[in-house]
Amino acid sequence: MIEPNNISFRDTAARVIKKEDGYYRYIFLEYKNEYDHLMQSGLYQELIQKKLLIEHQEVDTDTNLKNVYKKLYPNQIEFQSYPFEWSYTQWRKAILSYLKINLIALRYGMILKDATPYNFYLVGGYAIMFDTSSFMFFKENDRWNAYRQFCEEFLSPIALMHHNGAGWSKLTIANLKGLPLNFVSRHLPLKSWLNLTTLLHIHLHSKYYRDDKKIIDKQNIKKGFSVEKITLLNEMILKTIGKWNHAYQYNNNWDSYYEKDIQSSTYLNDKEITLRKWLKFIQPKSVIDLGANTGKFSFIAAEYSSKVIAIEADEECVDIIENTISSKKNNNIFTLVGELAEPTPNIGLLCQERESIFVRGKAELALGLALIHHLHITHKMSFYQIAELFNQFSSKYVVMEFIGKDDEKVEFLSLNKKINLNDYCEEDFVQKMGKYFTVVDRKPLDDSKRVLYLFKK
Repeated sequence: MIEPNNISFRDTAARVIKKEDGYYRYIFLEYKNEYDHLMQSGLYQELIQKKLLIEHQEVDTDTNLKNVYKKLYPNQIEFQSYPFEWSYTQWRKAILSYLKINLIALRYGMILKDATPYNFYLVGGYAIMFDTSSFMFFKENDRWNAYRQFCEEFLSPIALMHHNGAGWSKLTIANLKGLPLNFVSRHLPLKSWLNLTTLLHIHLHSKYYRDDKKIIDKQNIKKGFSVEKITLLNEMILKTIGKWNHAYQYNNNWDSYYEKDIQSSTYLNDKEITLRKWLKFIQPKSVIDLGANTGKFSFIAAEYSSKVIAIEADEECVDIIENTISSKKNNNIFTLVGELAEPTPNIGLLCQERESIFVRGKAELALGLALIHHLHITHKMSFYQIAELFNQFSSKYVVMEFIGKDDEKVEFLSLNKKINLNDYCEEDFVQKMGKYFTVVDRKPLDDSKRVLYLFKK
């Protein structure tokens, strides 16, 4: 028996194992019929064609265990973000992909047995499922086994985001197995009762399912779904989510950020020219853009690197980046919502099931453009702590922009804040960065009081 591990232990039909050259999936003998049907019926091919399921190759098994049927080598995932790090656009892509997979699978006599957003990754504008062993047979009058899980883990978070704001998705980090339906029902607005999807699958669902998980007798003997009815049910939810184009929004200040809020086009042009020169010199295999804003420099970095991770605390900015990724079909940029002063820790089983962003986001080059004043003034981080932050993310280089205390943005941020800026100076910044890095180059930026630094470990 291949023993469970901390990243793959719930599925009895298969096991994911990490080896030196990547991740493999072992299909167990008990899942033989389902796997063969998936591969031979045309279902797998249709899902691959529509970019809904991860592609894999069958390889020779390296074990004599009788319970192992197949060994698969999936396309390797370059970067995995977690649902509690997704913007509304990313959540919406994942739930739409899930429903589309279900509807296609039903045409082939199958359905998904799980309903967790953790089975999806985002690349090139698509939400793709990587759990190849998540399919089961479905026939007339079967139950939708994953129904409650779908309502708690998929539908509830996006309903809260749609009606109350994108920030509500952060609740999922404290509820990895889904949000309680009675809690969600209480926090949705009155108008959600007028929507048939939220009425049936959240409000009424929460009323007829007791906390002790004992269903009343009528429900115990109630028949399941016909294929036609469960198809109509998934189509109804799909139609609803299709209309939920946006999360509840306050004023959007980011669409024209680089046109309205940047000091001058001369400054911005000089920063881009300098960054391009350094990127060409470094040729980094991977880049992480910390505080990416709407992604202008993330996309520039993607021209010189095979992988770019854009982290931004504002959900609207991440939506903009994700939409740009979709429009450009860009496969080497990954974006997520992340607060640098509160980075994602190791969580889950034994604190090893979901990795910290410092592990997943480690890159050859870390960018910190127009960021230091936010970290120091807004989040009260010292230069020592900022240096440690970039040391955690960078394996080799850092490009950081220093913004002096006489800059109008610093003056604005420090207004009405009780913070001593006497030590906020370029010399102290360079000295503290010197604990981990040496200065390779320094460039004062035109038409500004800002300086761009290239550091190396």
